Amino acid sequence: MMQTAARERLGRYLGTWDVKRRIIDRLNATLITFEGQALLTPVQFEEHGDTTSEYATLRSSRTYWLGSEAECLSVYFPDLTEFIHIGGAASQRVIHHCGLDLYRGRFFFRGPDAWAEMWHVYGPRKHYVSLAHYRRV
Repeated sequence: MMQTAARERLGRYLGTWDVKRRIIDRLNATLITFEGQALLTPVQFEEHGDTTSEYATLRSSRTYWLGSEAECLSVYFPDLTEFIHIGGAASQRVIHHCGLDLYRGRFFFRGPDAWAEMWHVYGPRKHYVSLAHYRRV
């Protein structure tokens, strides 16, 4: 059962969001963009849209499951393995180790109608920076 403080914090962000993401792939020296929408419910974060590179535009999506403790929102991959924990601060850092890859993230909650996330990803086959902006629909 979701704790009250975490439920209230998450409740401010429930709904549909327009998403714009820019990914700078440093291994391949390319720019990739994503434009679409995200739906945030009490138990799930789901994103759908178009990912565009210099080669093609592809329909893409991602889904995460959400859980909550008193101090944070827990984010899980579809197979329910743990991804990250998001606290209540307006600006915060998160880290995720995925095999040999290291994901360093920043979240910026600018109010009930806008937030952003930035990722620096390093690994033997990955080296990119991603910046996404979310605006309430």
